[in-house]
Parts: sequence; structure tokens; C-alpha cells
Amino acid sequence: MLNPFERLRVPPKVEDFIEIQARRLSSIGGKTVKEREIRRLKNYRDGLNAYLTFVRSFPKVDDLHPFYRTSLEIESGSLDRVKVCLSEIKKNAELARRILQQYEDLIRRNDEMEANKLMRSGFGRASSILRRSENCLSWLIQVVKKLSMERAIDPYMPTVIVSGPPNVGKSTLVSAISSAKPEVASYPFTTKEIHVGHMDCGIKVQVIDTPGILDRPDYKRNVIERRAVNALKNLQGLIIFLFDVSKSANYDPEEQLKIFNDVKTLGKPIVVVFNKIDDVDNEIRGEIISKINDRPLEISSEKRIGLNLIRREIFKWLKSISQDPSAVLDC
Repeated sequence: MLNPFERLRVPPKVEDFIEIQARRLSSIGGKTVKEREIRRLKNYRDGLNAYLTFVRSFPKVDDLHPFYRTSLEIESGSLDRVKVCLSEIKKNAELARRILQQYEDLIRRNDEMEANKLMRSGFGRASSILRRSENCLSWLIQVVKKLSMERAIDPYMPTVIVSGPPNVGKSTLVSAISSAKPEVASYPFTTKEIHVGHMDCGIKVQVIDTPGILDRPDYKRNVIERRAVNALKNLQGLIIFLFDVSKSANYDPEEQLKIFNDVKTLGKPIVVVFNKIDDVDNEIRGEIISKINDRPLEISSEKRIGLNLIRREIFKWLKSISQDPSAVLDC
């Protein structure tokens, strides 16, 4: 399933559109003055279809999968504003088309000497009406551009979501077990986007590298953190939660455990993983073990230690959810 915003064609901004139409006037002729001026207005009227097509092809907000509906809300800040702006763009484009049609009819009924004056009056009135949508349209174009650049996620495909605090090695793990190639560096950095890769386990599985999340209320989270929470809440799948138990861990056990407990409240299957075990701090490791009921897998995604343990858990999970378990092969 494609990102529903990926192929959505955005129309030009209002002032750009008006300028394009004005430049075209001199290139549009006709056998008579009336025919020429009518054709000029008709060309403008036809161009307005780009705005109506944009509104008609915009995904229905209430019909979107929760993941993409939340993505739209995150990028726009308000689903209600999206709906209002779509309605405003449609209303003004339709009104501008009616005005142009009226002026075409006036040109037909009036003397030829009035044709150019009427064309310019109709052009100006339609442009004034279209300008009412300028703020809404410019804003929606930016929202759609952001959404169209997001990786296509199929919310109906078996999904492994790699989660945890920032800088615990999520990107390194995802690149090690899937086809995804998220940015990986030897210095601490934070993933800003959701990266998607795939595994072939007899059936196709998507693996998602989410931005790190911090222990704070949702209203205090930034856009990057909200993207991660959106994936965790609205994609059905297996969560692999990474703890950093190394000597260079950026977050202490208490901070990591708070984030883990928040993720557990989602009620989804979860695999607990201790990462960077090649540089383990036994005090951190022991403190976290004492506070969780789960038996952790111990790996080093950078050194490729224990990755078979991760693949085995994914295999077991796929077997448990598959309608045809025999189709599931080793990952």
C-alpha cells in the first residue's frame, strides 16, 4: 500500500497560477475579438480544475488508516483546519469558475468593443476570489510535501517496530536485519524520520526504525518523538525495545525503564533487548534486569552479535499470527 499522499499532485500557488494565466493571454487568439476574449477566459477557467482535482483527490481524512491520519495531524497540527481549508479552496475555485462563465456569456451578448474590457474585468474578479484561498493553499501544499516524502508504510503488512530511547542503536539494528539503510554513525545522533526496510521470512515483513522517544507527556513531545509514538500506537506488529546497557549509555536505567513502561502500556507483543553487550556496564545491566519481568535478549547490533536471537523471535511471532504458519520460513 502506497503512502496515500505520495502521488497527490499539488496545484501551483495562487499568485504563480495567476501570473501564468496572465502571461498566456497574449498567445491566445481567435477569429474574432469576441472569440479571442472568450477563449482567454475559458483557458483560465479550465486551469482552475487543478484546484478542484487537488481537493477531490485529497485522501478523505476520516477514512485514512489511523497511522496516516495521525501523520497528517502531526504535520498539519489540526485535522479540522485541513478540512476547512479543503472546503475553502473548493468553494473559491468553483465560484471563480462561475464568474468566468458569466463573463464569457456577457462577452457573447455585448458589443465587440466591450469584449476586451469584459475579459479583463472577469479575469480580475476571478483572481480576487481565488486569492481568498492563498493562505490555505500555501499551507496545505507544505503539509502535503512533507507527507509525500515520508517512507511508504503498509499498515496491513506484518511489522517489526524497533523502539527505545535516543542513541541506543536502533538504526544499526534495523540496517543489520533488514534492507533498510538508515543513517548510522560512530557518534551519537538522533534519527529524525521513520525508516522502513524489509525482511523475507517466507512472507514479507516490514521493519521500522523509529526516532527515539523520551519520557514526557505527549503534548511536550516534538514532531520527531510524535512520529515514533504514532508508529508504536497505530501499527500492529511486534515491538523490539532496545535498552543501552553499555558504559557509554546516554540515559540512566531509571530513564530507560520509564520509556519502556510507557511502551508496555500499549499492550502489544514486545521483545526486550539489551544492546551494546560488547561494552556492558554490569551495574546498569543488573539494575534494569531487577526491574523488568521479561527475559532480555543480549546483543551487539554493531558487532553483529546475537542477531540470530532477534530473527528467531521474529520467526516465532510470525508463526503465531500467520493464517498459514507453514509459509513462514527462517528470517
